[in-house]
Amino acid sequence: MRYGDISYFQSGVAVPLFSLYSKQSIGIGEFLDLIPFARWAKFCDFNIIQLLPVNDTGAESSPYSARSAFALNPVFINVQTVEGSADVEDEIRTAKLEFDKLGKIDYYHISSWKRFVLRKIFDNRYSELKKDKLLQRWIDDNPWSKPYCVYCTLKAMNGEASWKDWPEFRDPSAKDIDKLWKKFEKDNLFQAWMQFEAEKQFSAVIEEISKMGLRLKGDIPILINEDSADVWADRKYFSLDDRAGAPPDMFSYSGQNWGFPTYRWDVIEKDDFAWWRSRLAQASKFYHAYRIDHVLGFFRIWSIPQQEVTGILGYFNPCVPLTWEKLSSAGFIRETLEYLRRPNYGYDQLREFLGNDTDRLAPVCFTQLEGHPDRLILKPEYSSEKAILGMNEPQEVKDKLLKVYWNRVFVPSGDENTFYPYWYWYNAPVFFTLPEYEQEKLRNLIKENENSQNDLWDANATKLLTVLSQETDMLVCAEDLGAVPPCVPSVLHKLNILSLRIERWARNWNAPYSPYYEMGEYPRMSVCATSCHDSSTLRGLWYEKDFDRDLYWSHAHLPGKAPEEITPSVVRQILAHVYSANSLFCILPLQDYLALSASLSKGSPESERVNVPGTVGGSNWCYRMPCSVDELMDYTSLSSDIRMLVDVRKRRPMWKI
Repeated sequence: MRYGDISYFQSGVAVPLFSLYSKQSIGIGEFLDLIPFARWAKFCDFNIIQLLPVNDTGAESSPYSARSAFALNPVFINVQTVEGSADVEDEIRTAKLEFDKLGKIDYYHISSWKRFVLRKIFDNRYSELKKDKLLQRWIDDNPWSKPYCVYCTLKAMNGEASWKDWPEFRDPSAKDIDKLWKKFEKDNLFQAWMQFEAEKQFSAVIEEISKMGLRLKGDIPILINEDSADVWADRKYFSLDDRAGAPPDMFSYSGQNWGFPTYRWDVIEKDDFAWWRSRLAQASKFYHAYRIDHVLGFFRIWSIPQQEVTGILGYFNPCVPLTWEKLSSAGFIRETLEYLRRPNYGYDQLREFLGNDTDRLAPVCFTQLEGHPDRLILKPEYSSEKAILGMNEPQEVKDKLLKVYWNRVFVPSGDENTFYPYWYWYNAPVFFTLPEYEQEKLRNLIKENENSQNDLWDANATKLLTVLSQETDMLVCAEDLGAVPPCVPSVLHKLNILSLRIERWARNWNAPYSPYYEMGEYPRMSVCATSCHDSSTLRGLWYEKDFDRDLYWSHAHLPGKAPEEITPSVVRQILAHVYSANSLFCILPLQDYLALSASLSKGSPESERVNVPGTVGGSNWCYRMPCSVDELMDYTSLSSDIRMLVDVRKRRPMWKI
């Protein structure tokens, strides 16, 4: 759907759908809750509502762990409005009371209950639904639906196990899927009917939101879960030999391994990007704008070998590797390069890593280097993070072995003539065992190699993002956080893709004291925000140990010292400052707006956080707003404060580009 007029500064609110709740919803935000929420957003004079992904994630609570790039999550269906729900009124009433008592989102049990009760409704109506022409037309119009439904049916039959663990149909052909569709017709039709109902409700919501003059922004994750209908049915588009993640940074020494397969872009391109085009066409049914999650992955993805657990031994793909020809012409011999890729140790060297555990671990985990009886090397069965972390040893012992395993200049490669530098190559102990002249030579070669990547990444992203940006008339926004290559801003600019600025991270990290960039320096073609789902909220930031309040207060051009407490009055001043950004869009998380109200920000800042990256479970993806969407209108002072911010921003002249 087309976004429309962007001739003035736009304002909006970001909220996970699961965080909403109303008098009607059961335990979790539902599609229909967006209508009363949109009425409040309209009352605040917002232009846009931004959501996290709403794809089917099965039993996973993370919206970024989808088991389909196309299917909606049935957990967001409002059961009461589904035809036939009158037959299960008592169960609906009981479930609502039980889930409302929790005061938090119990995703797994809510999702299980929704599917259970929807199945009861479906079974009661099966005789009519199997003849329903509208449902059949929907199936025919959505080619992704049959593979998805068959996958869900087989997954349920196999106790929700991954398709990799199924006894059969692990690698289905199109004929297999057709046969399975007919063989398990009723179960497959149930899956299709849930999608039909979900899409019907979401489409009705979009129609209402559009009538209000509001726009909806979706979130399209770049990656997809390995245990998904897409990877199962369209295997050729995915590489199962490696996993995507993020390189080490200031927040994570060992990087991140997201566990998702990477794309085989060459195969996707041969099919004229059909899978991605279909994915965007599906999204355009519901959204006026969309956020490309981890857009840096379209420039290059951090690729991690399957046997590793962390992200530390990954490398960028695509990239220009160092080659045997290049290194040998610089004077390096094969033996030295293999030593830098898989170091060997004298006993005393090993003791520096393993300490008092050396005598016990050496005969178990190490073997003699062929031709060098005085040198030890990790045994193949211990040459992976997965193997080391799976040992029956205390964590401190595993950490010692990991340091041995990570001690290298080049990461493991399937090609003996290709060399990918380890992220921390410059600090690896093995690097300093080289003569100084070789250290300097290698240092220059690696730096030269790093600087040669930009043109490749520019061309790669331009090709891929051109397809995405031109496929639909949705407004395209990028999440370009992290280690950003120099070519990123220019590529996004030439393709009219909006970048992202999270104020706390929009700083000149190379300058003394890492000063914040002025709000007026933000690019016009950008979205700015105070925080995001992967960070603490504004209130949470204020109390973080490493947060320099005074530096921030000065950056915001506010007088005196920063207050120790973040009150609604303080929040009001901060939001006014953020709203002065030169960014075309200012879309803040709901929690940071609610901080304008003392009664809606009574809880601990930690309870407002949506997700802590690199952690699983706990309170992740469980945030629930402190009042129902029906009650938001009652907070007139909050709405008035927001309208004032929006009005001032809207009336600002757009003189600077």
